Amino acid sequence: MKLESRETKWSPLKALAAVDASIAELGIPNFNFDLESAPILEFSNLMNADNNQIEKFLVLYGGYKAYLESQLADCDAKRSALEAAFDEGLATAMYKLNLERTITNRKPTKDEVRGEALDKYSQLRELRREVIEQSALHKKLSGLLNTYKAAYDAVSRIVALRTFGSKLE
Repeated sequence: MKLESRETKWSPLKALAAVDASIAELGIPNFNFDLESAPILEFSNLMNADNNQIEKFLVLYGGYKAYLESQLADCDAKRSALEAAFDEGLATAMYKLNLERTITNRKPTKDEVRGEALDKYSQLRELRREVIEQSALHKKLSGLLNTYKAAYDAVSRIVALRTFGSKLE
């Protein structure tokens, strides 16, 4: 049985599975991309490319752009669910630690209680690591998406210039 559908209390993975099910109910087909058969096009030789190659550049870069946008949205959704679960777990752990604490001369700072909660609850620490990994993945995907957007825009400008130039002749 998958973790996402097991009968347990709420988890970020169960929330993501519910979101995926809601999207599936829309009846929109998944975006499939065959990365194995994608041609390799040299961006540095773009200006010398013929119209057939330019068309391939547009299709390839446009496809990668769409694929990365989809992956970035999935990553963002997962990161948001993990952050929400972490924040809720941390708040609960800090509350429990404050209840257990005996009266001392000094009230601990919020950061000290946070550190104590992360030290005491390994699941919370692991959840925080997953949030960090998702945030790093999100940043890398975002940078890659921006690269493909720029490449697509450059190819589009070449098409526009060639179209405009052919009208002048």
